[in-house]
Amino acid sequence: MRKLIVLCLVVLLVACKDKEKDAPVEPDYAPAFVGTYSTTTVDGGTTTVQDWEITNTNKNVLAINYTKSIKVSVSGTVITDIQIRKIQEAKVTAEDSFTIDEVVDVTRTGGDVLKQKLSGVVAKVTNTSGVVQLNVTLKWANTTTSGSGEDYLEFKKK
Repeated sequence: MRKLIVLCLVVLLVACKDKEKDAPVEPDYAPAFVGTYSTTTVDGGTTTVQDWEITNTNKNVLAINYTKSIKVSVSGTVITDIQIRKIQEAKVTAEDSFTIDEVVDVTRTGGDVLKQKLSGVVAKVTNTSGVVQLNVTLKWANTTTSGSGEDYLEFKKK
């Protein structure tokens, strides 16, 4: 009887090991997003140029150096502000999307450092011109002040 129990345990153990070897390996989609992307928006006298430099830091994890250059023209006066955000943990969720959900420091030329909560789901598409772009509704909220909002952006690959 003992031999039968030991034999059953050995067979069960071997069967479990084989299943682990056959388990599908999760693919790493992050390298497909690596590159430089840019978008420019104009709203009245305000022109905003936003750049994302995306690097792959780990399996299905991206880092984004996000630079936002704002130029405001009012009555012949031009005011500029450059804001830099470093997103460290953007999670790739599929072959054509990743998620941003992180609190980041915002260093800027026109004022003190801010902390902002950024969130959004980024979709990778190819536009009608054949250019790869990243579309996102990026929600932001200042954690130290009351400012918040969201922007729909289409970053085109350079």
